[in-house]
Amino acid sequence: MLFFGILAWLMESHDIPIGPMMLGIVLGGLLEQSFMTSMIKADGHIIGFFERPIAAGLSVITLCVWSIMLYRLLSDISNQNARRQE
Repeated sequence: MLFFGILAWLMESHDIPIGPMMLGIVLGGLLEQSFMTSMIKADGHIIGFFERPIAAGLSVITLCVWSIMLYRLLSDISNQNARRQE
């Protein structure tokens, strides 16, 4: 308990959000267990996650969101580099 309090204080002092860490701690074990169950049902093949239309649709949406975030990050970095060179 003391460890997590110190960790939260350090994260807060460095402007790192605490919410994602808490979600990871709370949901991490459940997510891992569900993932392993799904992998066992699919005989270890990752394609089992994309066979259902809903799962495939959610995967496409997730990839689009990640792509947009990566594009924004890279464009921000290139804009900062362009400003520094001026």
